[in-house]
Amino acid sequence: MRGQILLKALEILKDCALNQADFFEAVLASGYGAGMGKIDYEYAKRQHARENRFWRERELEERRKRLRNFLYQMKHDGLIEETKNGKVDISEKGKQKINQLKNKLPDRHYKKESTEKIIIISFDIPEKLRGKRDWFREVIRNLGFKMTHQSVWIGKRKIPKVLIDDLEDLKILEYVEIFEVTKSGTLRKL
Repeated sequence: MRGQILLKALEILKDCALNQADFFEAVLASGYGAGMGKIDYEYAKRQHARENRFWRERELEERRKRLRNFLYQMKHDGLIEETKNGKVDISEKGKQKINQLKNKLPDRHYKKESTEKIIIISFDIPEKLRGKRDWFREVIRNLGFKMTHQSVWIGKRKIPKVLIDDLEDLKILEYVEIFEVTKSGTLRKL
């Protein structure tokens, strides 16, 4: 209890000392004969710079903390190991995990080919396949389709055969419908 009171008192005095230092710097920077408006401006500028430094340091410390936690978790999971000279290296389990993650989903970029016909893609991929659903959304976004609803996309791009094969390999083709519009109707704005 007593240490907390002392800490609070010292923090207040430190803030007062910094405020006084900022004020004196502002007066000196404002120049002889400056009005209170100029002094206020210089003082606010110094306070703002001090606050920015404080928040940048705090954010940097948060990032370091997240990195330490991430490295600890990877070490705990056996994905990395510390070598004799104190450096970190990927373990065999980590190498297997890399291969597993690389082979999990195909590349998200396919060859783009324009067409004059309007293509509509509609899909209803179940929640339990969320990773595949997110992958597919990114693929069709990268192809140049525009979202009209969460799972309905429209565009003037050909669907690559390789994408259809990848959908089949991932066992999600049954959840995807692709339409080619031959009569535009109300879709003229595309």
